[in-house]
Amino acid sequence: MISLASMGKQIGPRVLFSKVNLTIGISDRIGLVGPNGSGKTTLLEILAGRIEPDEGSVSRNRRATVGYLPQEVPRFSDRALLDELLAGHETIDHLRAQLTLVEEEMRRASGEEELRSLAEKQGELERRFDSEGGYDLPSAGKKILGGLGFRESDFTRPAGEFSGGWLMRLALARLLLIEPSLLLLDEPTNYLDLESVVWLEAYLRSYEGALVAVSHDRTLLNAVANRIWEIDGEQIVSYTGNYDASIRARRLREEQLAAAKKAQERFLAKERRFIERFRYKNTKAKAVQSRIKRLEKMETITGRAAQKSVRIRMPEPPPSARIQLELKGLSKSYGDHAVYTGIDFAVERGERIALVGRNGAGKSTLMKILAGVLPFEAGERRLGKGVEVGYFAQHQMESLRYDATVLDEVASAAPGMTTEQVRSLLGRFLFTKDDVFKKIGVLSGGEKVRVALAKLLASPPNVILLDEPTSHLDIRSREVLEEALGEYGGSLVIISHDRSFLDALVTRVVEAGGGTIASRLGTYADYLRRREEELAASGETAEKRDAPRRTGRKIKSKEERRAEALRRNELYRVARPLREKIASLEEEIGALEKKAARFEEEMADPSFYEKGERFGDVFREYNDTRAVIASKTERWEELAEELERLTGDGRDGADEPDAPEEGRAGKRRR
Repeated sequence: MISLASMGKQIGPRVLFSKVNLTIGISDRIGLVGPNGSGKTTLLEILAGRIEPDEGSVSRNRRATVGYLPQEVPRFSDRALLDELLAGHETIDHLRAQLTLVEEEMRRASGEEELRSLAEKQGELERRFDSEGGYDLPSAGKKILGGLGFRESDFTRPAGEFSGGWLMRLALARLLLIEPSLLLLDEPTNYLDLESVVWLEAYLRSYEGALVAVSHDRTLLNAVANRIWEIDGEQIVSYTGNYDASIRARRLREEQLAAAKKAQERFLAKERRFIERFRYKNTKAKAVQSRIKRLEKMETITGRAAQKSVRIRMPEPPPSARIQLELKGLSKSYGDHAVYTGIDFAVERGERIALVGRNGAGKSTLMKILAGVLPFEAGERRLGKGVEVGYFAQHQMESLRYDATVLDEVASAAPGMTTEQVRSLLGRFLFTKDDVFKKIGVLSGGEKVRVALAKLLASPPNVILLDEPTSHLDIRSREVLEEALGEYGGSLVIISHDRSFLDALVTRVVEAGGGTIASRLGTYADYLRRREEELAASGETAEKRDAPRRTGRKIKSKEERRAEALRRNELYRVARPLREKIASLEEEIGALEKKAARFEEEMADPSFYEKGERFGDVFREYNDTRAVIASKTERWEELAEELERLTGDGRDGADEPDAPEEGRAGKRRR
């Protein structure tokens, strides 16, 4: 379908790919993996034809269609959600337009012969429309939208009202509905809740076309992929099988490379000794020259060395009471919308708990209440004796000191550690050698997450609350965090969309939804299996269970529909000014984030620190910019909360309004 021949690509002075030869067949399901920044998105854009390689060629089958889901939020019109989804099918759109044109001509036709000719043309168009699935398209579209978490009531809402996360779901739904020959998906699960991820996985398993997916979701890659492409330096190594199979094959390859490299080094040493020994002997001149030429032509064996796990003992948390954290009769609302009503919840010493539920179910709300950073209307929150709570959320990365080094930042949280111990801890979080002297301000999002987590575990509390700790992490970083938390001796409460991460750590699953919570012992895989068994025993499938939410089978009277329309119109009129203010703030925050990023780029240049007055001016202006961002973000949160109270709908892609994340401002307008 697509072939790459001696493909090369570089960005500026950096070479991403060199002499890459790969082929995508019609039944290939390829998982594309590699460290953050290694070129995964660039490769997808080359495959999609968005950018051209600098060398080599890309051959495509002319009959093949390619659908590409990038990471940036797409723009949609203000048509209704379902209409916007259906408009993405070009063939159907073309046939529908032709049918409309023929119908208009038939109404104007004056002669019997003309009418007969138009009727034949209409019949042919309808046959083609039916064969392309045109009549089934709305039903299929609704099914896909439902699987990705949309409600039936969303289908008639203008697409422009939805946040960036929901628009990404719409873009994914459009691709799945079109069913191209090749799907190129760049982090398709980033904006999905766990239930939607499970649905997408099942959908992709049965997808008939080819697939290339960039994903850090190991469970998805194991279920869907039959090949893994791993970016390794400037090359792409192809492995047969799913992600786990690729790990086994990679280890074997690394062992073989290491053995071959040692053998080659022994051979080279032997040849060089011969050359040095007989270089000046006339009787050996021919033999010496022959060996010199052989060495010059010999290709040196290179390759990534096997990754070594840094083994240090994790610091022990302090002792505490058996019941560490407890909520009694707790109720929490946003305006008239009750998130929780009279719930009881407790964390016992040593427990590892996953909080799960649909987007909007209240997971982050519950986490913030457990952390003591969100007030509630009724009930109480109790801490056991000796309990210390550590809380990680994405926005807390902003509390890192951007002018401090990685080493100094983590050392500040571990006064009892020596410099060597801090460096060992940082090595565990993939900061080695001179990496520890980098300024926080020049780190990527994933690197900042690793610093914040290392800082949290340097002197760990006995209860750690983690809200999406894996969001910016690549697979290797997730595995590192998983290993560290596996050795942590305290209690964990985790929200994460990474099922492998949850399965490796948790011993209890707490499901939020409908104003209450339900608890099940076991891993997340146990929770999914038992839930499906219960549904099967009751004769209910997941699709049937969700049918009232997705299809809205209740028939409403004309008066009820009119009253609902009036309420929606009034709500839209009142909420519109708030949405406009929020959108304006998002644009301002986005511009400021870009300005801050330019300062960070300048500070990343080693020569920057030799610029005297410029050094101080940039730091001051950078800190002022971050302060303005914080102020405007706080105002954004206030307006978003006001909109939340007004609409009573927490489905903007989070349980409650969260501040725009770094680099993603301007993507949350509903």
